This record gives sequence, structure tokens and C-alpha cells, in this order.
Amino acid sequence: MDVYALKFQANWQKVDQRGMMSADSVLADFMFELDPQISVMLYGLTPTTLDEANMKAKMIEMEQKNATGTVQFNVKIAQLE
Repeated sequence: MDVYALKFQANWQKVDQRGMMSADSVLADFMFELDPQISVMLYGLTPTTLDEANMKAKMIEMEQKNATGTVQFNVKIAQLE
């Protein structure tokens, strides 16, 4: 997530050197390229700034990794029984 956010911001600054793009347009572009599962959840959280969208996307990504780890742990426990 961090790598994507840094690349996006660098590219966005190259494209919009004068800061003419609306915040909504920048957010839409940022969210469009995210993992679809993260993007869907992020839309529901309605971020209003790029920083907020990045922070919330990171939280979603961490929650997904934690959930995956829990499921894998439960599968291993079930296999041992």
C-alpha cells in the first residue's frame, strides 16, 4: 500500500503541477487502481482527502491480512483435530 501511495502521489504531482485537479477527481483516480476488495470497502468509508484515503486503505489492508492469518490458523487447528 505504501509503495502504491508514494508512486501515485509522485505521478499525480507530475500530471497536476498547478494543482488544478479537484480533490474528488484525485481520490477517484487513487481508489480506481487499488485492489478491488480494498477499493469497495474504502468507498464505504467515504474519505475526503488523499491522506485519509491512504490511511483507511492501509487499515483495510491490515485487517484483511489479519483475517487471512486467523482463517489459516483455524484451518491448521482443524487439521490437527
